[in-house]
Amino acid sequence: MPPIAAEQYRNFARFQNAVDPLADAAAAAFAERSAGSGRRMLESALDHGIGAIDDPPAALVDLFKQLDTIPLWVDWDRIDRGGAVFLRSGALGIAVLNLFSLPIMYSSADGNKPLVFTSHLLRRAPRRLAETARFVLASSRPGGLRRFAEGFKVTVRVRLMHAQVRRLLWRSGRWKPEWGEPINQLYMAGTNAALSAGLIEGMQRFGFRISNADAEALLHMWRYSGYLAGIDSELLISTRNEARVIGGLIRDAGGLPDDDSRALIVALMNAPYHPKLEGAQWPATVCYGLSRKLIGNELADALGYPRSHWTWAVGAMRPFFASAAIAQRVIPGLRGWATRVGAWIWDRMIEQVLAGAQAEFRLPTQLDKQAAQERQG
Repeated sequence: MPPIAAEQYRNFARFQNAVDPLADAAAAAFAERSAGSGRRMLESALDHGIGAIDDPPAALVDLFKQLDTIPLWVDWDRIDRGGAVFLRSGALGIAVLNLFSLPIMYSSADGNKPLVFTSHLLRRAPRRLAETARFVLASSRPGGLRRFAEGFKVTVRVRLMHAQVRRLLWRSGRWKPEWGEPINQLYMAGTNAALSAGLIEGMQRFGFRISNADAEALLHMWRYSGYLAGIDSELLISTRNEARVIGGLIRDAGGLPDDDSRALIVALMNAPYHPKLEGAQWPATVCYGLSRKLIGNELADALGYPRSHWTWAVGAMRPFFASAAIAQRVIPGLRGWATRVGAWIWDRMIEQVLAGAQAEFRLPTQLDKQAAQERQG
């Protein structure tokens, strides 16, 4: 990738202090109403449209005006194709997100602070990650991002949840200006890139090749998801080259890994995703080894990874995944079968971790006090 010009970097870095005015205004309007009424208005608008609400706040009307406006560039066939790519990733996709995309996200000292203050991720990693998986799975199903579909609704709930977290952090007095704005545009764009370009790159590092058409379709799906999530149009990725440029800018602007980064990594690598693995040490050893190979020694050392001989396993898996990619291209019906099986694997993982609980994406009413106290020492 060519070097990034200083002017380009300065233009991009401003997004650290940019947020989501439409969602923030709606969250502020909800705070002026009685407890629970904001959530009820949101759910009514999601289920029946903004016109179903009597006397809605102007901020909510403005938000749904943007949400109900479909950009001219949206191609529903490409979005469904991109969703199928995500579903087909199955167990490999789960591994890529946990061992490649998320460690890179957590490495940003500025970007990881909202997670530390609000998400219970340090103590409830499997549940929080399963909820994220529920969000991406709902978005990836056929028609999942259409108006009134579940992926659309979950995306909007997450957007308002982020706005409420910003309100709480601003009001808490704990947020430091040098971190930029909480859950800023840079953070949101980085998350979107991790779920799109990050998945593509991680699967390729495992040896699974994705065609250009499939890669572009996956990026297109997450581009529209990003639009619904309130990401600035300048940061919505449409090509792999744009993903490389923006990814490089995000890494340069996000800051070096810190103690919070390393604490999040420990929680991630030691999270038990099956009851039978509770208390076992070997899964973390395997995860550290695979992840080190995927993200590289320099970042792994900065994140406090222990050395693990399991780095060899990535290379050993590449011929298998390369063959699987070829087979899906040449054997009739195999891609459809892989999509169904992959979706089943995602569903099974989520059900297993949540154990019957619902991923509700509720607007929080307070910060995670224990996490904040632990961080402040």
